[in-house]
Amino acid sequence: MELVAEYLANLGLDAVKQHADSKIDEHKLKCALKEYIEREKKYNSVCTMAEECDFQGLIEYISQELLDDVTQRVFSIKKNERREAHEKIISKAIAKSKASTEKSRGRVRSIIATCLEIIRNFFKDKISFPEYYLASEMIDEINENTIIAVNSASLALQGAIKESNLYSVEKMSQMVADEQTPQVEKQLTKLFAGMSVEHRLYPYYGYTYNGKNLKSIPLSVDAERKYPAKLNCKATIRVGDRYFDDTTMDPFVFAYRNQLKLVLSVSEAVKLLGDEPDPIQNEATQLIGKDIVINPPEFPKAFPCAIKVGEKTYFDYILLRTEKILDDGTYIINNREQVDSAPIIYFEVKMNPKNPKKVDFKINQTKANNRELLNYARFMDELIRAKDLHIYMLDAKKDFIAGIVDNVNYESGFPSIPEEIDFLQRVCAIENYFKVEMNTHRDIILEEYNNIVKISDLILNDEVESTWEEASFSGVVGEAMRKQFENIDSSIAMLSYIGECNVKLLDAEFKFKYMHILKCAVIQNLDKIKSRVSILDDGDPIRIKFVPGEDNRVIDTLHIPKELEDET
Repeated sequence: MELVAEYLANLGLDAVKQHADSKIDEHKLKCALKEYIEREKKYNSVCTMAEECDFQGLIEYISQELLDDVTQRVFSIKKNERREAHEKIISKAIAKSKASTEKSRGRVRSIIATCLEIIRNFFKDKISFPEYYLASEMIDEINENTIIAVNSASLALQGAIKESNLYSVEKMSQMVADEQTPQVEKQLTKLFAGMSVEHRLYPYYGYTYNGKNLKSIPLSVDAERKYPAKLNCKATIRVGDRYFDDTTMDPFVFAYRNQLKLVLSVSEAVKLLGDEPDPIQNEATQLIGKDIVINPPEFPKAFPCAIKVGEKTYFDYILLRTEKILDDGTYIINNREQVDSAPIIYFEVKMNPKNPKKVDFKINQTKANNRELLNYARFMDELIRAKDLHIYMLDAKKDFIAGIVDNVNYESGFPSIPEEIDFLQRVCAIENYFKVEMNTHRDIILEEYNNIVKISDLILNDEVESTWEEASFSGVVGEAMRKQFENIDSSIAMLSYIGECNVKLLDAEFKFKYMHILKCAVIQNLDKIKSRVSILDDGDPIRIKFVPGEDNRVIDTLHIPKELEDET
């Protein structure tokens, strides 16, 4: 009861009374009090006889007289008058309720204390915090000795501070050493609470310490809404390698669309709370002369796609990702990241959400290997004929882009796409067979082209058949040759030999053996050759010429019988 009385007494100052008439809804306050006492009245029917009292009389007092009595007590200037008014309220309430026992009188005191608390809270809710704070801090008595009392209190306060010095390093250190940390925290909280009153935006903002500097902190949920913290800077802006001076575009948007680093070189800075300068400018001061580097958020990660013409898939795994957004909102989507790490076709799609029907494609095979180039040539050949393009998202299992593509422009280095396809098929056959890589991105001369055709024919076919007109072979005369010619009784025979080729073709080097078979070979001037062989000394060279007989076919093959290959 004494605590309740003291709380109410602290409200009884001029600052409250100046605002009470215009802010307090007396009818609502009376209703609140009546509702409370009605609830207590219901309890009266089940309480003991010693606790019973006349609730009707108590209700009449509370609804008709209590508020006036409280106002008298609350707004009294002198402390003793407020205390007397409090006792009168209690006595009056006991009399009105006809409380005759100690328990019933105690119950009435409790009810009145609750009513006074309702009134206190009602006043407190309707009067702003600064007003209430001011009221609670005003001196308790005002009389003709005010100046003397103030001077006396001031001297006493100075003496107390000098004696105790609660905030001194020595005092605080001793308290920590004595394990009185809760008291230290309490004192520091009071210190910053007192300092916060001096903040220019108090009661919304106050002060705290971050371990290095004082800083402003919001004291209520409305503070940041009403006075949001922000930095007002003057700086030069670089986006990528150039200074940004386009006033028609947000540099942050430009940096994001182009995925470029943004650098702010700060020359001036002020921290604001709303439109007011923050009393603490440490954050702003530290920025002056510094470069602030801002990396834009990354575009979404690449998504896997398949590239189709109609229902046929030509590229089963292409990783597409947004690379840039142009000023008009056009998205450039490609697989550059994939191309940088693997020899694959480069795909680029340009599309604008404002005009989704217009889609531009760009395809580049500069870094692709010959297998990819072959697949690309087949893809373009089919696209020119069918025109039905689909970019199919593998994860989502649906088309990202699909439609008819008109005016497909494909520049081939060959007279036709089928001829290019044939050439690349042959190159790939050679690469696969000999495990080499050939460079087709450079100019190719006719001789190289013909050699690719000949070698690939050997790979792609068991036998390569052609015709011949004349052949000559050089040899060295010896005893073995003389015996061979002695046994020859006819100038016609099937002639075969195994050759070995060392090849350097389109920057690739390899070697291979092949068997050359003349189906019907006739030795020219056989008798003359036999005579020369017999009279020449061992080691002398001799040249033998052959011409076709009835069958002028010649067979070339890579399939050499093992016994013949071993002999070579």
